[in-house]
Amino acid sequence: MIIRQIAVAIDCSPHSIASIKAARELAERMQADIQGIFVEDSNLFSLAELPFSSEIRPYSHEPRAIEPAELERAVRLQAEKAEAALLSAIGNSTLRHSFSIRRGLVPEEVVEAALECDLLVLGRSGKSPTCRRGLGSTAQKALVEGKKPMLFMRHGVSATKGPFITLYDGSEGAEKALQAALFLTPEGALLHVLILEADPEEAARMEASIREQESERAETMEFHNLRGADAKTLVRFIRMVDSGLVVLCEEMRMAKEDIRELISELDYPVLLV
Repeated sequence: MIIRQIAVAIDCSPHSIASIKAARELAERMQADIQGIFVEDSNLFSLAELPFSSEIRPYSHEPRAIEPAELERAVRLQAEKAEAALLSAIGNSTLRHSFSIRRGLVPEEVVEAALECDLLVLGRSGKSPTCRRGLGSTAQKALVEGKKPMLFMRHGVSATKGPFITLYDGSEGAEKALQAALFLTPEGALLHVLILEADPEEAARMEASIREQESERAETMEFHNLRGADAKTLVRFIRMVDSGLVVLCEEMRMAKEDIRELISELDYPVLLV
């Protein structure tokens, strides 16, 4: 798994802060550069220009007009906080890093910026109260239209500490996910391999093949045959295991719709390679 440039979307939400930490940890592991991305939401500025637009502040029940100049200052302050969060995470590290500010529709700008990198790291959801469950609009856009590997982070769970989980069905995509999971799993940490195969004999053959190919890591791998498992069953099993990072690949035999449902429902960091 070769990663030279990691893009991380920053909006200072808890999931975003977790994304910065994960990006730093992965960059240190892979000797990669980090590019922080902050997007000034063009929808906010369009709204502020409407003659009837107003806001209600936390300390007042009275609506007041949105001043475009004041909004500009507030967004600029938010960008400064985002850059400060990135610099704080980098700390005294020698990692090369940069920070860019873009303006436009947030999901589109993040997906476009990620094209210049090898890995996009972003929070499962942003600051909107409507995104407390499932994926936010930016994560959904990246999941459907993203062209590069991406890591969906959530607050309170590490992407670099085990146990780890990967799904395996014998396809080239599953092999890619397995190799990525093995690369990211620290020595001695546990890796769960969920074999998705209806035929018990074929599932046993897959397990034996992996154990033979990865003989040095076999003692820290646990295999589970979840034949006929759909996305909801996989979610329940992964929650039962209480894993850390889950590694998937869209090129597996599993339907893309099921993979996307799985990513949306999981409460854990997910790396899609």
